[in-house]
Amino acid sequence: MMIILVRHGEATHHTQRLTGGWTDSQLTEKGRAQIKAAAVKLAKDFAGRNCKLRILASDLQRASASAQIIAEELGFKGEIEHCRFLREKNNGIAAGMTEEEAKKHFCKPASEQELDHRNYPGGETRNEFYRRNVHGLWHRADVDKENLLIVAHKGTIQNIIFRWLGMDMQQVAAFNFSVDVQPASVTVLGINKWHEHAVFRLNDVSHLTQGKGFGVFEFKYEK
Repeated sequence: MMIILVRHGEATHHTQRLTGGWTDSQLTEKGRAQIKAAAVKLAKDFAGRNCKLRILASDLQRASASAQIIAEELGFKGEIEHCRFLREKNNGIAAGMTEEEAKKHFCKPASEQELDHRNYPGGETRNEFYRRNVHGLWHRADVDKENLLIVAHKGTIQNIIFRWLGMDMQQVAAFNFSVDVQPASVTVLGINKWHEHAVFRLNDVSHLTQGKGFGVFEFKYEK
């Protein structure tokens, strides 16, 4: 079995300086091209294989459109399962606002390790977000036995990876742990021959960087 995690491509909230979260932004032309490149490369993996696969996607437009592009490239004959539980973290009243507007409503946590703090009125805490993603997916699918392709968001994919590695949010906070998940990146999880939960590929954007380096200087390092 395998779980393929794909983050949606660049979306209009990135280019229009809107908040992310539950803002229902759409893919930009660049974002569609990014996902098309990922889909073409994934299609090479699936070519000639009779692989039973389910495709699950967040119901927000930027993710559902990304899933449709991938499904078409793979020649997927089933139905894409649009799942509200795969949405990004709920940012409450900040959804749809510009980043400047949202700053007026932002409630700063006492520390970055806060798990039950709401950044915006009506939004989710980190614990609530994690539980929604994890409980939803583990209830919807047999993650240890099915082949799944999941198209979602940075935070959602991070939560799935944390759970796959056996970590709850308390452990994530205690270890100050994270993984980067860039737009249109591909991550592959699976159970290896030693019956371990493995991360076979993480945040792969090689389909976007032909002829370039590893992007060592493009990550969001602490200043």
